[in-house]
Amino acid sequence: MSTDATTTGDVTVATYLKTRLEQLGVDRMFGVAGNYTAALLDTILVDADSPITISGNPNEICAGYAADAYARYRGIGVLYVTYSVGAFSLLNTIAGSYAEQVPVLLVNGAPTNKEACVEANAGLIYSHTTGNELVDIEVFRPVTTAAERVTNATQAPFQIDSVLTAMLTEHRPGYLEVTEDVWRATCPAPRGTLSSGANAIVTSSDVDAAVEATVSLLRRRPRTVLWAGVELQRFGLQEDFLDLLAAANERHESADDRIRFVTTASGKSVISEDHPLFAGCVTLTTGEIDDLVGDDGVLLGLGAWTTSKNTGSQNIRGPGTVLATNDGVTVGALFFPLVGLASFMSGLAAAFRRVTSGDDHDAAELQRLHVPDHVVATPPAAAAPRDSDEITYDSLFAQLDGWLTERDIVVSDAGFPLISAQSLHIGARNGFVAQASWLAIGYSVAAATGVKCANPDRRAVVVVGDGAFHETCQAVSDHHAYGHDTVVFVISNGLYGIEQSIVNPNPFRTPPVDYPDHPLQNAPYVYNELPPWNFVALAEGWGGVGRTVSNAAELAAVLTEIRGTPGRNFVVEVVVPQLDIPSALATDVVGEDETANPGWPPASTF
Repeated sequence: MSTDATTTGDVTVATYLKTRLEQLGVDRMFGVAGNYTAALLDTILVDADSPITISGNPNEICAGYAADAYARYRGIGVLYVTYSVGAFSLLNTIAGSYAEQVPVLLVNGAPTNKEACVEANAGLIYSHTTGNELVDIEVFRPVTTAAERVTNATQAPFQIDSVLTAMLTEHRPGYLEVTEDVWRATCPAPRGTLSSGANAIVTSSDVDAAVEATVSLLRRRPRTVLWAGVELQRFGLQEDFLDLLAAANERHESADDRIRFVTTASGKSVISEDHPLFAGCVTLTTGEIDDLVGDDGVLLGLGAWTTSKNTGSQNIRGPGTVLATNDGVTVGALFFPLVGLASFMSGLAAAFRRVTSGDDHDAAELQRLHVPDHVVATPPAAAAPRDSDEITYDSLFAQLDGWLTERDIVVSDAGFPLISAQSLHIGARNGFVAQASWLAIGYSVAAATGVKCANPDRRAVVVVGDGAFHETCQAVSDHHAYGHDTVVFVISNGLYGIEQSIVNPNPFRTPPVDYPDHPLQNAPYVYNELPPWNFVALAEGWGGVGRTVSNAAELAAVLTEIRGTPGRNFVVEVVVPQLDIPSALATDVVGEDETANPGWPPASTF
C-alpha cells in the first residue's frame, strides 16, 4: 500500500493505523505478542509490501527500551503489547521516554466491548483484567502527551490522528488502547498526511526580546561558552547550532580566540567531538562553570536540560546563564515563554552577523566576546598498560577510547559506566546513547537492539555494570536472533557500586574512614552485593560469543578478536576489583548514611 497518496474508500481500523505508521516512516515495531493486538499484527503481516517488520522481544521492558532507542534516531518508535499484564510492565520505560522527550507509541490491545460489558454487569473477571476497564489508560495518562481508548470505528481515525499529531508536536510518548473487536471494523481511509502542530499557537512572539536580552547580557559579560544540549538532536537542530557557532566566531581571526562549546552526559555527541571548537563533555557544576566563564562570562545553553546528571544535582541558574529550550528562554532572571529553540538560535545568529558586518553599531561591544582562558582540559594520556595489569574502570575506558571507530555507537548504562563514558572521544555525530536523565539501570542492553535496528550499517557497543546487566540480559537473545553484531562489555565487580556510593561511599575511599561505632559503614552493604553469574555461558546459551577478561593483555586480545569476527554478537565480562571506581567520581562527598555521624567530616580526613 502506498504511504504517499491518500487512500480512498473504507479500511479497517488496523489498516488505518498501519497506514499512518508507514507514512511516518516506521519500519519496525517492538513488543510481545498477545491476542488483543493480533489483528493489527496480522494486517501488517498479510501485506507483503509493508515496510514494517514486527520484532518480538523476550519481555516488555526489553521492547520498551529498544523502541525508545530506535525513536531517538528515526523520530518515532512503536510498541505493541496486550492488556494490563503486558502494558503495566512498560510503565517504567514509557516514563523514561516521557522524561527524555522521546516519541514512542504504545499500542495496547484491550478486551472486546462485549467482555467489558459482561465484566461490568455480570461480575465475571476476564484474564488480565482488574474489573476497572479504565485502569490501563489512567496509568499511562501522566507519562504520555496524549492517550486515547478506541472503542468504536467511527471515532478511531480522529483518536489515532490526535495521538500521533500530539507525539510529533511534543516529542513525547503517546498511548492508544484499542478494543479487540474494533480492529477489523471499518472506518474512512486516512486523508492526507500528519504533521507537527508546533506553529498552531497564536501569541505575541518574544523571540526578538529574548535575543535582545541575550545580546545585552553578552555585552556586559563577554567570556562565553556554548552548551550544546540534547534537544539539538531531538528537534533536528544540529546544523542550526553549527551555523550559530560559525556566526559567533566570524569576527575571530585567531583560532585561540574563538568561542567554544561543551556538552554534558545527555547531549554527548550531538555535535561531533572532532569539531575543532569542541571543548569537552563535562558535568556543569557551579565550580566547573566558574572555571569556564568566571564572574564576567556567560554559559549559553542551547537545547540543554538542567537535570541532575548534567549539572551534578546543582542549581546552576544565575545571572550568567542563558538557557534556551524548545518551550522558552531564560536569560538570567528573565523568562521568555513559548520562544522556540530554532527561532531563538536563528535570531541570535543573525545578531552576531549584524555585529560582524557593522550593520549594528549599538552592538559593537559584542565583538569583545572571546573564548575563556580556561577550556576543558584533556586529561594526560595514561601510561600503556602492562599485559599483567588488572583492569580498572579508568584503564578499560582508556583502552576502549583507542579501539572505537566512527562506525560504532556507544550505548552506556547509568551509574559508574556513564561517569567513565563521558571521557570517551566520540567522533561521529549521534555516536553516543544514554538515558542520562531518567537513569534506569538496564536501559543500555535492550536499547542497543533499537540502536542497531535504526542504524543497520553501524555497530552498537554497550558498556554496562553487572547489576544493570541483570535487569535486561535477555536482550542479548535479540542481538543474536536479529543477526546483530552488538558487543556488550559487562563491567563485573559483584556490586551495585553506584547505589553504594550514594548511600555510603566510605568503602571506596583510600584509605576508608574508620567508623568504630558504625562498623557497617566500613565495607559494602550486603544488599548491594550481587550473585555471581556465568556471563560466558549466558552469551553462548543465546547463540552469541562469550568471553571473560581480567587483565590488559586479555582485553587487548578480545578487542582484536571482535574486530576480526564481523557479524557476531559478543558479551565480554570485564572483571574489575570490587572497590574500584572511576577517578572522576569524588569520594569526599558525604554519604546519606554518614550524615548520622556527628562531626562529619573528621578533621584532616581529606
